[in-house]
Amino acid sequence: MRSHRLNGLALAAALLCSACAAPTAELAGYAPQPVQMPGQWNTPTNAASSLAERPFGSLFKDAELEALIKEALSNNRDIRIAAQRVELARAQYGLQRSAGLPSLGADASATRSQAPSGLSATENLTSSSYRLGLGMPAWEIDLWGRIASLSDAALNNVRASEALRHFVEVGLVSQVAAGWLNLLEYDQSLLIAERTRVSRVESLRIVTLRFNAGVVSKVDVTQAETSLAQAQAAYAQLQQKRGLQENALSQLAGRNPGPLRVSKPLERHELPQALPAGIPSDLLTRRPDVRAAELSLAATQANVEAARKAFLPSISLTGFLGFISPQLSQLIDGDRQAYTISPAVTLPLFTGGRLSSNLQAAEAQQRIATEDYARTTQGALREVEDALVRFQRLREQQAAMQTIVKASQERLRLVDLRYVNGISSFFEVLESQRQLFDAELQLTQLTSGAYAAVIELYRALGGGWTPQG
Repeated sequence: MRSHRLNGLALAAALLCSACAAPTAELAGYAPQPVQMPGQWNTPTNAASSLAERPFGSLFKDAELEALIKEALSNNRDIRIAAQRVELARAQYGLQRSAGLPSLGADASATRSQAPSGLSATENLTSSSYRLGLGMPAWEIDLWGRIASLSDAALNNVRASEALRHFVEVGLVSQVAAGWLNLLEYDQSLLIAERTRVSRVESLRIVTLRFNAGVVSKVDVTQAETSLAQAQAAYAQLQQKRGLQENALSQLAGRNPGPLRVSKPLERHELPQALPAGIPSDLLTRRPDVRAAELSLAATQANVEAARKAFLPSISLTGFLGFISPQLSQLIDGDRQAYTISPAVTLPLFTGGRLSSNLQAAEAQQRIATEDYARTTQGALREVEDALVRFQRLREQQAAMQTIVKASQERLRLVDLRYVNGISSFFEVLESQRQLFDAELQLTQLTSGAYAAVIELYRALGGGWTPQG
């Protein structure tokens, strides 16, 4: 008999040890590839400071734009959705954290039963039982820290949601600034188009006078009319683009579509000569989306820990404190006080693979989060490099285009003189007008593009967001 007891204890110990050894669901051949952060940027830049450290007000230096950005941060629908996602994550964290605390509730019950009496086969025994007090449903004592790991995962999800909300804010600031910049570009282009239209109206007048005087043919008149119509069409197209941009900016600001007027033209905005970008490793703390990916990875790691601890025995406790009586009238008498404490140990022996599958799923989520963190980090590095390269090359193109514009202006002046004196054909005048018009529009686009690169770098560096410790 004693040997049977010893064998039973040995079997229980073996089962306990086997349950405590959680299996590992590693993917064969999988090895994470960490991102190697470069020591400096490929494009020469100032590493002593970062553009992202400046508030957007001091970066753009435009009171109207600053007011529009603040309005967008207050009213934008995407910002509000992101804020509600944070609240959802906080509520889920509260639910998970409450799982580690015992629950107390009022417990009242009445039971009446009838069964055959043990003393007589023909008589039934009727009994009643009344119960009133505080009851504690089964409460799992977090001996191994499984529930704490799940709470850590939920907390990291809250912080990741907050970082993503900040990422939406950073993106919104850059979107509004880029849209505002497009308005400035369209306004500048409209001035050029209007100036060109007025010039071509004058050219048509002169050609018409010369035709009436018999100096030129009808061909010159039709060419002048075509050139004027082209300028008018370009003006209408620019107005269309500006109207669409106004509607897009209004939506970003959380308002209905409406007109937007700017008082500070594009030419009055100064471009920096160089862009400070700090060092690449700053992105790990400055970029909110990188921070969110890091926190999501931490959440998956906590979930893996919880999945492993699910293989261990769980200890739960159930209790009651109050009154129990066979008669309702005597329920709250002093001698009817009662309490129960019921501890229980549950050891998972066979779950049909549920625990192993749960662990495999948690580890797969961890691997996905690892790759997502690496992808997000590399994407951030590329966005900064793209902005730096774009700014540098656009500045070079802008300088070259300024030379082209000046040369085109002088060429048009000389060709006009030659045409008036009968040396050049009107076709040369039209070609010179077209080249100058195209060059002036391209210069405006390059200037706008260079400033857009500043805005993009500001966003890529995580500007407008103060990292939290």
